[in-house]
Amino acid sequence: ILGGRSAGRQPRDLGRRFWENRSCFDSQSGGPAMIKYQTLPQMLDDRSRGAAAIGYLEGENAEKSLKLSDLRRRALGILHHLQRLGAKPGDKLILHVASNEQFIDAFWACLYGGIVPVPVAVGISDEHKHKLLRIARQLGSPYLYTDRKLRDRLAEFATGLGGGEPWASLGARTFTVDRLDDMSREGTPAKLSPDHVAFIQFSSGSTSEPKGVVLTHGNILANADGAQRAARFTEQDVSLSWMPLTHDMGLI
Repeated sequence: ILGGRSAGRQPRDLGRRFWENRSCFDSQSGGPAMIKYQTLPQMLDDRSRGAAAIGYLEGENAEKSLKLSDLRRRALGILHHLQRLGAKPGDKLILHVASNEQFIDAFWACLYGGIVPVPVAVGISDEHKHKLLRIARQLGSPYLYTDRKLRDRLAEFATGLGGGEPWASLGARTFTVDRLDDMSREGTPAKLSPDHVAFIQFSSGSTSEPKGVVLTHGNILANADGAQRAARFTEQDVSLSWMPLTHDMGLI
């Protein structure tokens, strides 16, 4: 992933140099290729003015289309609730939901608010729960976005490990999707730049402690721009993905 860096370390100069002095060329004009947007929310603001939409395939006969304008509205509505909970720009939020739609809504809510989402997969084994708790310990005092059932399972598991006190801190900073009864009020978007952290992607942690990679808005936009140019995608193309959103390729 272009310009990625480990969580807690100083940003690599490569990411900024790549952003400011891109050496790739536009395939049509032959001139230097310029990235159109500075941040991911700026991109969604622009794209949501048209008819573009994202589709969710939940089964053979279960398909849903959501216009990007509605995604933007829902994200800002969720941001309002996160800010009421106390989340501020730069705070970390563990994103732990099974629904792709709920994941995308909350992910963009974080991006708009400058809150750093940390995707963690929902699994059926205790190891998945243990991974989340280890990541929470690394992050310090993160928020948690999940549903009521998953929250209760995590609380029971943490208490069984003798981690009642650490869970009490995380539990108090948890927002459950079940509480989203009203998204009519918009949160306040943060002032962002390409160097602001967009999200943190953690490794599986199967062989050691999970390791986080910090990705900025500039990193993601440069990566997406390069992929678009290499594959020659246009606005008429439709992209289909079956990869989990907690996987780097599934998300980016």
